[in-house]
Amino acid sequence: MKHLLLLTLLAATPALAVPTPVTVRVLSQGAKFIGTGMGGMKVVIADKDSGAALAEGEIAGGTGDTSRIMNGSPRGTPLADANSASFSTTIDVTEPRLVRVMVLGPMKPGGVAVSALQNRWLIPGQPVVGDGWVIELPGLALTARREGGQVVADVSMLCGCPIAPGTLWDEKRFELKAWVGGTTVPLKWAGQTGRFAADVPAGATWVTAVDTLSGATSAAKISAAAAP
Repeated sequence: MKHLLLLTLLAATPALAVPTPVTVRVLSQGAKFIGTGMGGMKVVIADKDSGAALAEGEIAGGTGDTSRIMNGSPRGTPLADANSASFSTTIDVTEPRLVRVMVLGPMKPGGVAVSALQNRWLIPGQPVVGDGWVIELPGLALTARREGGQVVADVSMLCGCPIAPGTLWDEKRFELKAWVGGTTVPLKWAGQTGRFAADVPAGATWVTAVDTLSGATSAAKISAAAAP
């Protein structure tokens, strides 16, 4: 009877919340971590079923060690170092809980932000080990504008890594095109980091960019020429 009473009391005792550390990082497709240099990333961690927010904040920090990230280390090798951009928090968990993280960014330059959602189980007291919860964000940071008879586009990796001759992101692997109706006009390297341009007829509305190595893509509406 005493054992039965003890079991009944234990069953009736609410589970204690266990602080569970979580670190989130965002990796630019084909490049490095996205952080402060591109205005950071917004992060919201929420309960998958109810949608209730559990933590939110901003990813901040550096892009990380280039050789460690880009040299094709064996699977499972940590990519992040102490300065790599991240958002860290602690979530109280009483039982295994399915959560959803939403990331949005980069926040600079304006208009280039993209978002991603991912689900993951949190287990009470079990930290997200290694580099943390790493989400790869597809796309490129692309803006486009008209300057007289030309369309000028500026593009970088989402982490801000430079597109230029002789870098890991050589300009030759990028294809940029201005769209005029159903036809396209290739934009050429303009001699400045991340800049492509060409003479384009009036009526062009979009510029697209493709990284032919990583497969990252982006599109930007062409803004009007600034008033003199």
